[in-house]
Amino acid sequence: MKIIPGPDAYGNLFHGVKQRTFRYPSKGEAGYLDGVLLPKLNPKFTIAPGEKIFTIGSCFAREIESRLVQRGFDVPVSKFMNPEMLNEYNAGTILQRIESVFGMFTYDDGMGIEETEKGCVDLFLHIAQAPVPLDILLLRRRMIAEVYQELLASHTVVITLGLTETWFDTKYQCYVNKAPSRMTVNREPERFQFHRMDVEDVTARISNALSLISKHSQKKIVLTVSPIPIEATFSQSNAIVANSYSKAVLRVVAEKMSNDFSNVDYFPSFEMATSAGTRYYQDDNVHVTTELVDIITRHMLANYVPSQASAPAAEGAVTLNYIDGEAHNRLIGTVL
Repeated sequence: MKIIPGPDAYGNLFHGVKQRTFRYPSKGEAGYLDGVLLPKLNPKFTIAPGEKIFTIGSCFAREIESRLVQRGFDVPVSKFMNPEMLNEYNAGTILQRIESVFGMFTYDDGMGIEETEKGCVDLFLHIAQAPVPLDILLLRRRMIAEVYQELLASHTVVITLGLTETWFDTKYQCYVNKAPSRMTVNREPERFQFHRMDVEDVTARISNALSLISKHSQKKIVLTVSPIPIEATFSQSNAIVANSYSKAVLRVVAEKMSNDFSNVDYFPSFEMATSAGTRYYQDDNVHVTTELVDIITRHMLANYVPSQASAPAAEGAVTLNYIDGEAHNRLIGTVL
């Protein structure tokens, strides 16, 4: 629990009133754009034009990558033959990837491979993939390892947290991104486990990952939570409820990491996307529209890359409501 002395708490409220951040913006006020709420930010650092930015995370990270490339940034992951293959959905696989960069985790040749009649499936990669011959799978792994070495020379790292549901291979003591088939699970019932991580589980793994990156060099790290919901749940809960739990856990962890690490900043892409309900989601209610990705990317660059920000806009009219009146009453002691 974070405990703030009463006078300091009122100092925070007063600052929020001056900055117009203490309450939600009303429709028509600055901070509201076509149904999307745009939080006013105070970033810990800036990003220079053309910087090398390494991106780690789920499919939403891939969407951001393409926009960064369009704006002249050097994004190593975007150069891979199929960037979507590099999706990392959970804290376990994110930590493993980062550990592999520093020689602390090795993707052994027999690890995370599911053999089918049509070829081999790499359980460490994107959930939608076609079986390939084993030699192709192993070659692809070596190519991915080369891409991740670019993290060492990157100025900024963007990590997008996706899900808390994951599968664990007890034989190799590792997490995978793609669920093993039911046939594979039944063939070795003691080998694979379904893990539904909680705050402590995710915190431990993401904290270790951030510590590894920071120990190498004090890189700027932007942490986000993907607005893409869970596609299917193994939890026996309704997918809507399971997703809400997952995002709540990840959001709590992101807040804690931002507080614990001076070089880690949280960017609220999740809050922006979900503030509009399902309006900016595609028909599957899973993937977001390009329009929303553009809005989020513009807001991120406007805050982190000063040279790409447009001229400061006027704050616009403020629509006073009962919240303003109550804040004034508490601060001044007089009803507005």
